[in-house]
Amino acid sequence: MTRPRRTLAGLLICLSACSSATIYRHNAPDLEASIVGGEADYLYVETEDGRVVRIARKNVTEIDHPGNVEAVIGGILLACAAVMVGVANTSSDPGGETALYSAGGAYGLAGVILLADGLIAWNRSTTAAEDTATHLPLRVRKGDFGAPAALPLAQSATAS
Repeated sequence: MTRPRRTLAGLLICLSACSSATIYRHNAPDLEASIVGGEADYLYVETEDGRVVRIARKNVTEIDHPGNVEAVIGGILLACAAVMVGVANTSSDPGGETALYSAGGAYGLAGVILLADGLIAWNRSTTAAEDTATHLPLRVRKGDFGAPAALPLAQSATAS
């Protein structure tokens, strides 16, 4: 495997693993978690240890949803691929033309994968963060949530 392909493969693996949102809160530490649902006054998130935590929306200042950086990098790779293919179309060197088409194809494929994965992750997170009380996961509807011991401030956020 050539160096650029290894770099692209590493980039794909690293970026496609990002699936949690960063939730910024008033007077509480930032929380890295996957958003699983929401209702008018609360946001439900699943932490790394698998617990679902209820956070009052009034305590949330901002949410950085996953996938936006991944989608931007995918778009940049697609643009690079388009430039490579465009240059290959105007090239008079058959060897260089083939190399540019190959590189453009590799960058284009990586770009499409990152762009699609990023947009899917971003859409999933933003949709879950909406007021979707009728579509909450079953364990949230049953009240099977609580703040883990490592997040004492999230527990106080549910009481307010």
